Amino acid sequence: MYSINGNSNVVLMEPTSISDASSIPHKKIKIGRGSCAICGAKPTGINFDVLTCSSCKAFFRRNGVKPLNQFVCRLSGECKIDERSRRQCTACRLRKCFTMGMIKERIRTEEQNQRHRALVQENRKQKFKKYQQQQQEETRLRIMDERPQQGVCSTSYLFPNSHLNYIDLIFDLFVENTQTIFPEDFVLSFDNDLTSVLNLYSTPISCLIIFFKQLSQFQQLPVDDRLILLKNNIKILLPILTHLLCKAFDVQILINHPGLNNINHKMAYASSLFSYIASDDNKLLILLIVVFLFCPCLFTNESLYDAGFISQQSRQLIQYAYDEYTQLLWYYILEKFLDHEEQAVLAYTKIVTTVLHLQNVSSEIYGIVECSVQVDQLHMMMQSVLHLT
Repeated sequence: MYSINGNSNVVLMEPTSISDASSIPHKKIKIGRGSCAICGAKPTGINFDVLTCSSCKAFFRRNGVKPLNQFVCRLSGECKIDERSRRQCTACRLRKCFTMGMIKERIRTEEQNQRHRALVQENRKQKFKKYQQQQQEETRLRIMDERPQQGVCSTSYLFPNSHLNYIDLIFDLFVENTQTIFPEDFVLSFDNDLTSVLNLYSTPISCLIIFFKQLSQFQQLPVDDRLILLKNNIKILLPILTHLLCKAFDVQILINHPGLNNINHKMAYASSLFSYIASDDNKLLILLIVVFLFCPCLFTNESLYDAGFISQQSRQLIQYAYDEYTQLLWYYILEKFLDHEEQAVLAYTKIVTTVLHLQNVSSEIYGIVECSVQVDQLHMMMQSVLHLT
């Protein structure tokens, strides 16, 4: 997942180039195969005629139409391509894409992409609007109800048999927004300049905020309360987002220097915690991001309501949103384990344990940030969401 730059990691040998995709023999892939044909990771579907993961899909979309001789292998030309090593050699990874049968003619032009995106967005917008309207009505009825049911957990937040469809919509919404504004060559480079490292996060956070603005529960909050929500919970969201970008969008993370008090390794460690609970499950990561956004008390020594004045109505909205998405998370985990409740409970417990670890390391990281960052050189959005102004 993460790379540490150093001379010991670079071995220079006679370069091997790839000249022509048409000369590469194709291998037929069975649809029923249970792993990405390129790197062996969990697949997301048939992409460019081959079963692949989202990372290899994005890789081929970026590089499939480029001249093959543009990429040179620094070793033997037969690098092993798996989930761990797939970023180490572009030449061999692209060669394997063609060998396994990926077709560059399936890559849409920018004009085709725009037309396709418009159709998909409109369709998704209508579906998402339907779910959001139901959520808003449910929240309105709960606020109006002056006789809360004791000991009863409502299961009517979402359509009873379509919660998985709603999860798909949430995930697609995040991916779509991120792909629109995220540069293809983006790299998270952790070096000695902590201020520069934090400034790199302005683009990922912009993606998050645009995504949050499309959630009905976030929309219903006053602007000031939205900002309080972000300031209070962004400490947990950033490590999850970092891991998600690495897994879903093939963003490379480079640790060039340990940083003051080893902060860069701490940041990388915080992100890697989620490899134990969601190594190949990007939808679970998105759900966790939404759950944690609305969590009233992510840190044991802090409360969302201590971070600033929030009206009673906003507190209710936040609590109801947290309940809804926590329940949605449980539905997803239960479905993932085919209704085996004991296994689902174990998985849920692992998530809670991971969050406890994350709380500790996040507190350490932001203690260093508050003392060390050059606030006047920090991006204004980062100053705001990190509560440094």
